[in-house]
Amino acid sequence: MTTRILIIGAGLTGLALANGLRHRGVDPVVVEQAPLITEAGWGIGLSERHCAALDRLGLAERSQWGGHEITRNLMFDLRTGVVDKIRTDAQVMFSRSALQAGLLNGVADLVRTGIRPSSLVDHGDRVEVEFDDGGRENFDAVIGTDGIDSWIRRHVFHGPEATYTGMAVLRFHVPTPDSLRTISALGTGGDGASLGYLLMHGGNTLQGMVFLPGPENNRRDHTPAQLAGLFPGITGPLAVLAEQMRTDPPSYYVNINQAVVDTWSKGRVAIAGDAAHAMSPVLGQGAGAGFEDAAILAELLTTPELSLPLALASFERLRKPEAQSVQRLAHATGQAFGAGAPPSKIYALDSTRPGGV
Repeated sequence: MTTRILIIGAGLTGLALANGLRHRGVDPVVVEQAPLITEAGWGIGLSERHCAALDRLGLAERSQWGGHEITRNLMFDLRTGVVDKIRTDAQVMFSRSALQAGLLNGVADLVRTGIRPSSLVDHGDRVEVEFDDGGRENFDAVIGTDGIDSWIRRHVFHGPEATYTGMAVLRFHVPTPDSLRTISALGTGGDGASLGYLLMHGGNTLQGMVFLPGPENNRRDHTPAQLAGLFPGITGPLAVLAEQMRTDPPSYYVNINQAVVDTWSKGRVAIAGDAAHAMSPVLGQGAGAGFEDAAILAELLTTPELSLPLALASFERLRKPEAQSVQRLAHATGQAFGAGAPPSKIYALDSTRPGGV
């Protein structure tokens, strides 16, 4: 008998899981409330361990996804202008929209758009799901990969709601000067803010980021040009970025929230990705953690003679401690940003995590 698995949410984690299941001979149903599969083109950095998770999902061929490898990240103390730390852990940078398009390519025929669940009942031997278009179907398991405001987390697991981390971020894109095509940079200890950038689109675009600790919506009304004034003593590559900010490029502001969730699985229903562990982006680990979730889920859900409820319980047992460790580390790093600590102090935190960040 064919195993029927429903994935709710066609974001990065949901599409990765769909690829992993198809790679192992199970074609899931994926539903997405948005009418179109699209994401903002912000930067996603994937470490070696995240890329290994994609390999396990059958996604080893990524040459068409427009990745750009960064092997050196200069970190400045903005009070003195000196380089306070150099990180050499390699990351491959992708545009989020290109990454999602690459993940969608192999499973587009499995995705139903413009539809969401309206009710869900786990009968023990099956999960009955009613959709907002009036349809009703039965599934062997349901996985919620529906993001930080997850319907599954709220309606099946009864919360919790996402909470503000104490920091906002303003992002913007500018062209990459020739001098900055091989390195990324970050500076902390500015006037109540930190500044950094990533390389995207094959190194042709800088994604600038201004991290703003404080109450929700602090400095929301500030333009990039105004925020550039928070860094008067800036040096090196970040000085080039600040000069680009003074042209007032289009920008996007968001309050950074997280969701700390005690229960990830219940019978034949589970949550993964941001639905289970949405975290601060300051370490660039959120998308990669979702891929690690998907890799383990795909393997467990297709393990012979392992019941689906036990597969989901095993997923929670295996992944929750690790993912929540990264989540706590990301939160602590954000707090250190807010306190104006130099990079050498901030990034000493991740050296104690097994496997690194």
